[in-house]
Amino acid sequence: MTNTIRDDRPIAYVIILLGLVNAAVAALVPQYAIGFKLEVGVLLALITPFIVYGALSESLRGAALLPGLILLMVNVALVARERLLAYDGYDGSPIYWLPLLTAAVVLPIAYARRSQGD
Repeated sequence: MTNTIRDDRPIAYVIILLGLVNAAVAALVPQYAIGFKLEVGVLLALITPFIVYGALSESLRGAALLPGLILLMVNVALVARERLLAYDGYDGSPIYWLPLLTAAVVLPIAYARRSQGD
């Protein structure tokens, strides 16, 4: 009887890719005169959690999917609300701090739970 370990890293990489696409959708704001304007602060705020998640995905192994899915769901819901449904600029928007707060809460908990499982 062989004991195979399921590798969820490809799914984690897809989560990271979808997070980066989501960040690009939020950061590229249409401008009628010039085409698109890149909101660098929004881009950095939205990709930073996925960069940190990618760095931890190797050590999280089996527990890597849930924190990534939580990050992705929060970011997609935030971008859908702030950029696609009711866009009126990003002044005073939680788009700058909510993804970072979510990562600061979810990723340490996931890492601590991974350490307890060893």
